[in-house]
Formats: sequence, structure tokens, C-alpha cells
Amino acid sequence: MPTRRSCSFCGNEIEPGTGKMFIRKDGTVFLFCSHKCQANMLKLGRVPRWTPWTQAFRRAAGRVAAEEAVAVAEEAPAAGALAVEITIETPKGKDIPADLSDLIDKRIGPDLPRGELERHYSDFVASNAFHTSIVGWSKKKHGAKPVTRIDKAEFLAWKDSPEGRRSFKSWLDGRWQEVKGRKREPAEEEEAPAPTAKKARKGK
Repeated sequence: MPTRRSCSFCGNEIEPGTGKMFIRKDGTVFLFCSHKCQANMLKLGRVPRWTPWTQAFRRAAGRVAAEEAVAVAEEAPAAGALAVEITIETPKGKDIPADLSDLIDKRIGPDLPRGELERHYSDFVASNAFHTSIVGWSKKKHGAKPVTRIDKAEFLAWKDSPEGRRSFKSWLDGRWQEVKGRKREPAEEEEAPAPTAKKARKGK
């Protein structure tokens, strides 16, 4: 692959196979993209950062950073337009995997009603942690092929993978801390019973 080089005077990139190389007797090497840049530096003795049409001048004046920021801002909408919405199908109701229900009941319960189990499960599949984990896992599985849909069979495969188990258990730990905190609040709000005054003993 040809090496990309920059002009010693203007700072512009020199296309492979073009430009000039000038070597002084002391071994200093200059690369020029055109005769104009060569004449300005060697014959006229001009300094790049004092010459308005060079990269060095624009960098010193802060124009290069501003132009790069504008270019990034223009590319951002285009990158966002390439983002593809991914549809994820998950089991619901009676189809919720028994092992996930057992884990929820064991970690947050025990003996949770079916409705509460389904609520915890729905909160999990709606969480950012779940989406990030299953989408990343699916992309690794499919390689370069774009992922637009994750069906129930793929969800079940993710659930049984180390990544899926780790993600679900981590979410359960966080949910347990929330439930534990809610259980403590009513107990802390209860007023302590007023101390009973002790009867004074009669002197002998």
C-alpha cells in the first residue's frame, strides 16, 4: 500500500506518484505537492505559519479545529440515518420460560404470585441491559450480516448462553436491591413506642 505524505509547506496530502522531493546537503528532506510550494519555501523563504493558504497558518488561527468540528456535525445525521431498528420477540404470559420464573421467585420471592412474576419479567425484557446484551450477542452470532429481527428461538438460545445468564442474574441483583429498599422504608417509618415511666420507689 503506498505511503501517504504531506507537503512540507502547505500541509496538504500528496497523492502517490506525484510531488517533488528536495534533499539539502545536511540531509534535510522536503516534500512538495507543487512548484508553488517549493518556490515559496526555498526561493522566497516564506514561513508556512505566516502564509494564509497553508494548513499551518489555519491551525495557528484555530480554523482547522473549527472545520473538523463542522465536518463531524455534518456526518452525524448521516450516521444516524444508517441505524436500523431491531425487533425483538420474547415469550409472554404462559410461554415465559420456567427457569427464568424460578430464578425470579428464588431471588426476589419466595412464593411470588404469577402476576408479580410476569411483571418482573416484563420489566427485564424492557430494560436497556437486556436490549444491549441480546443485540450484542446476536451481532456476534451473525457476523457481518445485519441484524433486524430477533425471534423467540434466538431469545431462548441467548437465555441459555453464558452472556444471557450473566445479564439476567445481574439485573435480578439490581431488582433485589430495589425490592429490599422498599421493604425497609415502612419499617423505618414506624414510630418507636414511648418509653414507660418507672414508678418511684417509696423510701424505707
